[in-house]
Amino acid sequence: MSELIKDRLPIKTEAGVLPDHPAVKTPWDKLLSFRETYAYAMRHNATVAAMFMQVLRIIIPDYEERSEALCEVNLPNYKANYSIPEFQDVTRETKTVPPFVSGAYTSVVEADHGDEGLLMCGRVNDYSTYRTEKELDTCPWDIVGSEYCHCTTCFSQGMGEAWGEAVGQGLYEFNMIEARGCGDRHCRIVGEDRTKFPMPPKKNMHDNFGPIATQDLIKVTPEEDCYSIPQQFRPECNYLYHNGFNAEFTGAQLFEAMASMPLGSNNIIPTLLAKEPDQEKIFHVTKCVFEAAGKMAFSETSAIKGMRDWLGVPGDVHDGRVLGGYIEVVLQSILCDYKIAEFNKDRVVYNISLSGLQRYFELLTHAYLSMWNGMVKTLVSTEWAVWRETENVDKRTLRLVIGKKIDKFC
Repeated sequence: MSELIKDRLPIKTEAGVLPDHPAVKTPWDKLLSFRETYAYAMRHNATVAAMFMQVLRIIIPDYEERSEALCEVNLPNYKANYSIPEFQDVTRETKTVPPFVSGAYTSVVEADHGDEGLLMCGRVNDYSTYRTEKELDTCPWDIVGSEYCHCTTCFSQGMGEAWGEAVGQGLYEFNMIEARGCGDRHCRIVGEDRTKFPMPPKKNMHDNFGPIATQDLIKVTPEEDCYSIPQQFRPECNYLYHNGFNAEFTGAQLFEAMASMPLGSNNIIPTLLAKEPDQEKIFHVTKCVFEAAGKMAFSETSAIKGMRDWLGVPGDVHDGRVLGGYIEVVLQSILCDYKIAEFNKDRVVYNISLSGLQRYFELLTHAYLSMWNGMVKTLVSTEWAVWRETENVDKRTLRLVIGKKIDKFC
């Protein structure tokens, strides 16, 4: 074994004797099951989005202005993406949407697929001629902030308008009547055809928390009947997600579609870039927020013990390899390719696919570097740091280093 990579498991020559399992492996041969990895990936993406929301709160202090900005930037993007004829054709085919379903009712099918894939399990309470109602019992995004609940409602609005305009449908309006991000027991989004249920026009784009015309039709599921596990993990569903037209998807298919997308961040980052002309300010605030969050993650000794136990870190390892093991779990969970260049008590180096980590947003890579640099200070020691090396490195690669470093200006 190379001196640069020492005492590391698993060894490839072990494969083939025992059954293989869908799992993430830590450097110390600890297996994290597919379901655990799935849940971790969804919550991880939501946590990163929650930190970006804190950045946006600093950049735009006013709640209503911030909510409006999120909707103003993202609704047109969703409308434009879902207006592409080829995209609509693929959506219809993969979700087996019949020809008689048109307009916003097609976007609702797409949204339901996304909900279950994101572990937002619940039920469709109404899918009728002039009205739809979806009730969610769980939501990994509920920690991001209620501003984001306004924004997600705009996703549905943008998608619905795209599909509606494609067939000449009248205005179909979505409102989120309850939101877990606001502390409600459920998320509940209701769509109403305004030709059937007229209502006064909205004051602004983020004014999408109601009221609605069909309040008396709402169906509330008692807490004891609510779900905590999505369809693809429930035996009565044969461990498959089934949409309303009996298209079926496995947990693996849904995970592959969802885990690699920086969901939440992909809506907040464009808003930051669109609304703050001083890009250096955005990068500075992002560094401050993410580095502090990284330090806070392991400021309690119980959190250190919990992470070490989760990763299966040996008792005599107290160096950069501990953070390295955590980073590897993150990268595997979000389906980001990487190679191990060094892994020993003195230094850990990864060559990470830049496109897989930043996923279209340079700011996301900056955030991860800041967060991991903060984490290593409390998870290991302030003698350690995380930085990026660029000399003789391919532009498509992020060379991430975990090593001891003295910095008089940190």
